[in-house]
Amino acid sequence: MLTKTPAPAHHAVEAKNIDDAFKDYIDLAVATRGGKVLNVTDEWFADAENLLTAKAPISCPGKFVPSGAWYDGWETRRHNPHYDWAIIKLGYPGTIAGFEIDTAFFTGNHAPFASVEGFKEDATSMVVERTHEQWAAVEWTSILPKVALNPNARHGFKLEQPTTDYYTHIRFSIYPDGGVARLRVFGAVHKLIPENKHEIYDLASAGAGSVVTEFSDAHYGHPSNLLLPGRGHDMSDGWETKRSRTQGHVDHAVIKLGQPGHVTDIEIDTAHYKGNAPKAVTIAGFELHSDEPILLLDQVPVTPHRQHFFEVKSDLTERRIATVNVIMIPDGGIKRVRIWGASQLPAVQPVESLMNVRQELPDEHTWHIKKH
Repeated sequence: MLTKTPAPAHHAVEAKNIDDAFKDYIDLAVATRGGKVLNVTDEWFADAENLLTAKAPISCPGKFVPSGAWYDGWETRRHNPHYDWAIIKLGYPGTIAGFEIDTAFFTGNHAPFASVEGFKEDATSMVVERTHEQWAAVEWTSILPKVALNPNARHGFKLEQPTTDYYTHIRFSIYPDGGVARLRVFGAVHKLIPENKHEIYDLASAGAGSVVTEFSDAHYGHPSNLLLPGRGHDMSDGWETKRSRTQGHVDHAVIKLGQPGHVTDIEIDTAHYKGNAPKAVTIAGFELHSDEPILLLDQVPVTPHRQHFFEVKSDLTERRIATVNVIMIPDGGIKRVRIWGASQLPAVQPVESLMNVRQELPDEHTWHIKKH
């Protein structure tokens, strides 16, 4: 069960500084990006999958379930003679820069200590499913050594240098038992980019290494959700801004593409935004080291709760875009933005591509949606 190499150096980050300390990274483990708990030693009081919930933990005093008081986190039984652990498959493989371990609302039952180890599964080691014993036998690499945790508190731990290797799984251990509300694994995506440089893919996908670097407002939902896979499950996993009251107001979010590319098509999805989609959207592209905007889409109207597909003009496709600015007119909500393109021209669409493919939701035609 012990790892063979010492953990890299790290330092603690004060709770008030955690968001700023990891602003250049994404949470590789959050459930909305595909993070998943595969195996766990114990979850008697509360399920380990709660660790990966995107929303902040909540408290419901007086709420009881058959196992005891309800907690929004992972909680194991008392009196463990060793320690408990959870195996987590990261939503995206990536290098790791640090962690947030939140014991919110665990006051007399928090885990006193925790550690994190990593494992990279490649094609030669990939199996359909491992047993508990097989996971225990994996050769883990220590990333965060055993650290102390306080009750009802956010804890930040940043590595002095991000890991040089990337990981696909982590083992989160608590000593000897107890509860943790949330675990955030901050890092950079190991870019999932086609080997064929002419192949079209979503340049703006988080899986391709794209990140949101700037935005005007994120009152109801963060613009980093624009880069996630799928069409989401409700308004909580998109980008939504507060209502504006100023004439001429617009909201914007800047996306740095994981790799510059030639844009051929764009998708704007307003899924679940039925009464609060924007009236129109502009998408401006920027070439590397240039601040001259290239209008890939100029004030195109969008309707609620719908995928919208746009073909980029051929002369604009010739430009190699490194950054895009998504502009909502005047405000509202967008679920996803897909910037389809290729690293090199001519661009070729692969057979199984989702570009311009409508993925209808069960209720897409059951709502009476008023047009703007």
